[in-house]
Amino acid sequence: MTIPTNSRGIIAIPARRASTRLPDKLLLSRTGKPLIHHVIDRCRTAVAQSKGRLTEVVVACDDEQIKQVAHHAGVRAILTGKHHTCGTTRIAEAVGYLPETVKFDFVVNVQGDEPELAPEAILAVVETLLEDTDAPMATLAVSMPAGSEMMKQNPNAVKVIVDGRGRAMYFSRAPIPYDRNALEDYDPLWRHHLGIYAYRTSFLLDFAQMPASALERREGLEQLRALEAGYTIRCGMVPAAWAAKGVDTEEDYAAFVSRAG
Repeated sequence: MTIPTNSRGIIAIPARRASTRLPDKLLLSRTGKPLIHHVIDRCRTAVAQSKGRLTEVVVACDDEQIKQVAHHAGVRAILTGKHHTCGTTRIAEAVGYLPETVKFDFVVNVQGDEPELAPEAILAVVETLLEDTDAPMATLAVSMPAGSEMMKQNPNAVKVIVDGRGRAMYFSRAPIPYDRNALEDYDPLWRHHLGIYAYRTSFLLDFAQMPASALERREGLEQLRALEAGYTIRCGMVPAAWAAKGVDTEEDYAAFVSRAG
């Protein structure tokens, strides 16, 4: 599974209009532009800083209005079906529609509701994938600091356990590892998973053909499909400042608007 050192990739943003907790959140524009436009801007910054490693940003969406926002932001947008249950398969469909003139070896999946994602995190997940020639997929995590017990218990904050080579062993919404012996207040084993991924293109297309796994359905975490099928996910550790909070609720969006000035 060697990835050539001269590999080039694209960033894909899966964008689904429906949202249970915050309707039409990707189109909210109290900052002067839609939420997803902010995400696109972060991605374009990463492309500009990648020294040619990343070549473009593509929005994979299920809605014509989101497509128009992407076009207005100056990036390619591709309409996909509304049947997708995870962003990875939506991206895979969009990749299949790209013209043959678009050449790329890997794809970075950036969530459409993280307008404060650090461009450095996008570059870091690329390097994490490229440095492990046996990994078809990579992601990122940050160490949980002391005093983060609420986050550990929060099912919306996904946790990850990695082995000695930096490869993911398991992801869970539950607090893992379980601290049976109460060893210390700050435990470097506690890692908060960041929902950003990089995949080799061939693996991305294979992933889309795999049925949802039992663990994936139980936890609601698409990356478990890859682990349960026996694939390696390399997990890079990055600074906690890069762990931008996604927008899931009205309170989240109001806080983002306030920070955006």
